[in-house]
Amino acid sequence: MAWKRKKEGEFDAVHAAEELDEAIGSQDAPSTEEYIRTLEVELEGMGNLLSQKEALLARAEARAAEQEDEIERIKMRLQTEADQKVEKRVAEVIDELLDVGDDLGRAILSAQEMNHAASVIQGLELVRQSFGKRLQKMGVTRMEALGAKFDPSLHDAVSMMPVQEPAQDGVILAVVKEGYALHGKLLREARVVVGKLAS
Repeated sequence: MAWKRKKEGEFDAVHAAEELDEAIGSQDAPSTEEYIRTLEVELEGMGNLLSQKEALLARAEARAAEQEDEIERIKMRLQTEADQKVEKRVAEVIDELLDVGDDLGRAILSAQEMNHAASVIQGLELVRQSFGKRLQKMGVTRMEALGAKFDPSLHDAVSMMPVQEPAQDGVILAVVKEGYALHGKLLREARVVVGKLAS
């Protein structure tokens, strides 16, 4: 195809477009309707592909959210387990210290019975008071048991003492070893002597 020029060196756009239309028209080109149908089929296929990709993305996002939730649950469980281990270890250490406090109490009683100097007994009492204050700062409280009704969840009955009055039946008459709580939870049961109505 030769482009005709109006004059030497000039380009005729109208004539070139006509020649181009002739060349395109001579090929077996699909009709406009067929071309539109082909585009619609391709567009529908792309829409289906996009829907599939969106469904895959939604499933992946749901799995990611589930995994994130699972990670949070694991973190919380591990933190709870770590906290419980620390609490348990602290309770074990404090329980050991309570035995030291018991020994200190026995030392005071022994010093009193042996008529040691008042200054020695006062010194031991001051140490016991200081020890008690430090335990309180850690959240340890002594549970009052003497005169209370026996509760097997708080007290350990080491012996029974016969009583004549019904009001003293099941009542703690003596404390062999004090009971303690740590932050409101039982740390050590009180070992007690409980009154039992004589028959």
